[in-house]
Amino acid sequence: MHGLRRYLPATAPRVVFALLFLLAGCATGYRPKGFFGAGFSEQKLGPDLWLVTFDASAFTPKDRVKNYLLLRCAEITVEQGSAYFIVVMAEGRKRPAGTTVPTLIDEPPFPLGQTAQPEPPPSRSARAAIHLYKEKPEETSYDARALIRELSGEQKS
Repeated sequence: MHGLRRYLPATAPRVVFALLFLLAGCATGYRPKGFFGAGFSEQKLGPDLWLVTFDASAFTPKDRVKNYLLLRCAEITVEQGSAYFIVVMAEGRKRPAGTTVPTLIDEPPFPLGQTAQPEPPPSRSARAAIHLYKEKPEETSYDARALIRELSGEQKS
């Protein structure tokens, strides 16, 4: 018993650190879309037209999802040799955690003895169609380089 008391105090900080590390990993960071579906992706729709998406976990704050989406839009603008972009269409939404078509396992045709099925936590998603411009357009637009300077520090948090 005396040996157990010595062992527990030494491991307690490690256990707490491990739990904090796991919880910190629940919020989505700024990265390309990976195996688990969180991150940014883009699709070229036309010569200067792009669809940009950022998918995140439910633990990622809405404003961070929006900022990450705008940051990726600005990066694409600069990568394509443009300086400004206009958001043509924007959509921020919550989507169910499972993005696949329900199967018989998800929705069995017989009662399971539960009156209500637990709801999985929703994920956050935002997307925007953007039009790129080399010169500042007359419409309200984003200056890509200024936006990158403003938002690039947040991607490390």
